[in-house]
Amino acid sequence: MDDELVGLALVVVLAVGAQLLAARLVIPAIVPLLVVGVLAGDVLNLVDPEALLGPAFTDAISIAVGIILFEGALGLRREELAGPVRSVVARLVSIGALVTWVGAALLVDVLLDVPHAIAILIGAIVIVSGPTVVLPMLDFIRPIGSVRSVLKWEGIVVDPVGAIFAVVAFDALDFSGGGISLRVGDFALTLVVGLGCGAAGALLLMPLLQARWLADRQKVAATLMAVVAAFAAADVLREDAGLVAAIAMGVALANQKRVEIERIVEFKETLGAILLGLLFIMLSATVDLTDVIDLGWPALVVVTGLVIVVRPLGVLLSTAGTGLPWRERAFVATLAPRGIVAASTASVFGLELAQQGAPGADKVVPIVFTVIAGTVGVYAVLAPLVARSLGLTHGEPAGVLVVGAAPWARALARALGEAGADVRMWSPDAGEAAAARAEGLVVCGDPLLGDGAVDDDPLDEAIGLVLVTTPDDALNELLTARLAGELGAARVFALPAADGRPEIVARNRTLEPALFGDGASAQELAQRFEAGARVRVVETDTPPAGAARVEIAAADAAVLPLLVVRESRRNGALAVHPFAAGDLPARHPGDVVLALA
Repeated sequence: MDDELVGLALVVVLAVGAQLLAARLVIPAIVPLLVVGVLAGDVLNLVDPEALLGPAFTDAISIAVGIILFEGALGLRREELAGPVRSVVARLVSIGALVTWVGAALLVDVLLDVPHAIAILIGAIVIVSGPTVVLPMLDFIRPIGSVRSVLKWEGIVVDPVGAIFAVVAFDALDFSGGGISLRVGDFALTLVVGLGCGAAGALLLMPLLQARWLADRQKVAATLMAVVAAFAAADVLREDAGLVAAIAMGVALANQKRVEIERIVEFKETLGAILLGLLFIMLSATVDLTDVIDLGWPALVVVTGLVIVVRPLGVLLSTAGTGLPWRERAFVATLAPRGIVAASTASVFGLELAQQGAPGADKVVPIVFTVIAGTVGVYAVLAPLVARSLGLTHGEPAGVLVVGAAPWARALARALGEAGADVRMWSPDAGEAAAARAEGLVVCGDPLLGDGAVDDDPLDEAIGLVLVTTPDDALNELLTARLAGELGAARVFALPAADGRPEIVARNRTLEPALFGDGASAQELAQRFEAGARVRVVETDTPPAGAARVEIAAADAAVLPLLVVRESRRNGALAVHPFAAGDLPARHPGDVVLALA
């Protein structure tokens, strides 16, 4: 009992710890998870997942993968499939998947000593890419919208497609003799069963999400229940239809208008990340490092062939005649890392084939994990370089979202725009929003909705700073907490509450210091503006340091420093830094300082 307890606890500690390390190093989480899992398993013998979970190991892995795919599918909105994106994604998960299957199978068959049936099976397994590796890379690279949509949809949709192909190959091949016995309709039947169970699960869940007698945390639990039930029902009816059901259910919920799915956002923020970590630690702990090393240089050639031949060929055939610009096609060709679904599928099939005594069964997991590690490593270096060279990346987010459009806030937005910053506004007051539009300011969608239409998303890749400035203290508190959860607390600043609401000030300060200082409430700023103060550029021959700025502000109470606009010495991009209580930005020559004076 003690060994099992320590083993399970260690899996949780390693899973979360590896992801924290990835966040600190700004790298995809799969990299430290893979390394830590192998070290904890084969190298140090600290974790043995099959001993910990017993016969339930493969089923637990399958359910967890289904939940992760559901979480990814919640972000698939049909608005993103506009123009060439729709046809490109459809071709990538059909033509591109077939090219990958054939190309990978040929590479494995020619270069590695495995039976033909095993090579065909591995080719099907490595079709998948996956949101667990693609999305973190996209967050790091920050490509333009259409490319991001193509890769996000492909990464999520191709997972069940590849898993189904692998199941079809597993059922159709004779791994003891090498024969093939295809059963017509297997693929279509799996799709029908999965789509039906996923749609049924979404329809049954909607009334629960609408129910007022359920708290939000209970609706999250109800969602988990429904996803697992739909997955299990589909998988019982047809093997691996559960993956299709999970994605179908997520897409159905993401694209309906009856209920708000923001209530189940916890899937995206907590549960999915924890499951991903647990899965990768347990799966990589089953890898025998000696088997991977024994594959030698031919395995590296397989990875190289997938990166420089198979992926570009699949993208070339899939995007021909779609209208996708060549630069975007080139970038799509340089990003196809393999992830958790490939690892889990390989582990399940490898174990079953080993139990059957099939020749070459012991090579399935080492080969697939070599492809995972190799593609993640190569694409993590290659894709950012290609994106920058082609001019397809936003770079560091420098845009500013001003929440609230009072006259003084509109003046601040105009001044920021004149200084060269990308500024957007949103206001809960329809009159203020209309005034902002009339003044030529960009007004975006409601940030409380999380993600609206593609062209109206207030929190897209360009936003690096949010200034919450409405006079409603309760709304400011809600907005600050929500947006800090989306972008990180370091990017969200809120005005201090008005006098008489010290409890809200205290809660806001747990996120960031009060914007523009403790006394700069929305009411105070509005009064200054009505009294004739205006947003102006403060020019000084020798820009003072932060301490000197405090003395100047104290000596002249009519001058309230607001923001510093600075040009990056590295790439020339603009960055905006707010003045805040106890946290004044350091000053550099060439800074543009905006103040209310």
